[in-house]
Amino acid sequence: MVLVADSEERVLHQVSTTLEKAGFTVFTALGRSAAQDFCHDHKEPVQLVIIDSVMGADAPELVRELCQSNPGVRVLFTGSQDESAATQQAVPAGHSCGYLTKPFRRSHLLGIVLKAMDAPLALTA
Repeated sequence: MVLVADSEERVLHQVSTTLEKAGFTVFTALGRSAAQDFCHDHKEPVQLVIIDSVMGADAPELVRELCQSNPGVRVLFTGSQDESAATQQAVPAGHSCGYLTKPFRRSHLLGIVLKAMDAPLALTA
């Protein structure tokens, strides 16, 4: 299962449609509070979180919460400019699978997601 959290409905639609056509089960969350509600209410394991880096100060806390409740989750940040260095600090060691700069092509998104899902997690004790 993939959780897509973004502040733009258009991006949510583009990403979810692309991933659903590739066979993924996708849940979307429009904004921080919807993503936090999902984390608190949904018990099915999340394999990948695609999250907008500009969702505010709550994004790192949300990512840490997801990583704690889903030990096998991978995190892919998106944003309009490359903020990969800053966002990597929000992700517990071993869970990050990259940063995707907007706008992006659907084929590029799918390639990164497939690569991330195949990559082993480098979890530390």
